[in-house]
Amino acid sequence: MHPSLRQFWLRLSAWTPIALLAIAAAFSWWVAQVVMRAEQPAAIAPARSSLPDYLLHQFSAARYDDRGVLRAVLQGEQMVHLPASDTFDIAAPQLRVVNPQGVVVTSSALRGLSNKDGSNVQLLGDAVVQRSGGSQQPIVVRSAFLNIFPNQQIVQSNRPTVVTQGATRFSGDSLDFDGIAGTVAMHGRVRGVIVTGAQTALQP
Repeated sequence: MHPSLRQFWLRLSAWTPIALLAIAAAFSWWVAQVVMRAEQPAAIAPARSSLPDYLLHQFSAARYDDRGVLRAVLQGEQMVHLPASDTFDIAAPQLRVVNPQGVVVTSSALRGLSNKDGSNVQLLGDAVVQRSGGSQQPIVVRSAFLNIFPNQQIVQSNRPTVVTQGATRFSGDSLDFDGIAGTVAMHGRVRGVIVTGAQTALQP
């Protein structure tokens, strides 16, 4: 493996679990707040409907740490709760998470889906996740679909995916991150351009 390629994958596999956990934690925290406000005790539980039971328009939710420092902001055009599947459907979600070290992880998509406990978050349509901060150039993952499992520290995509850092760029037909194993895999027609100083290397 080209040394620059190996270094790139090592950096990518190092930040990915943190980014995924930050994204899913913010989603699940916000979902939990909505659930606690919306659920009311009832003598008889109503039958689950395929129609939304409540929705929010042009919402924004912020999360602060115990010192009052802003750590996460989630915004969207609309959120609906689907009782039949107990999932939350968010239109145009935008999430920004800042960790104590100042590393910023942002994500956006045309649509976001989350189950009740945030153990599975899906970003659909123009999904972008970016990690920036520190001495490294930002790392950006783009795909039409990103499927995040924070408890397992896994992100998957069965759609073409592009990963970039500066002028270094890799693309493939699908993507698998395993944060626990520390592995990153792109499948199908994988191509890469590695830029190190004045040198450029093409990887088929």
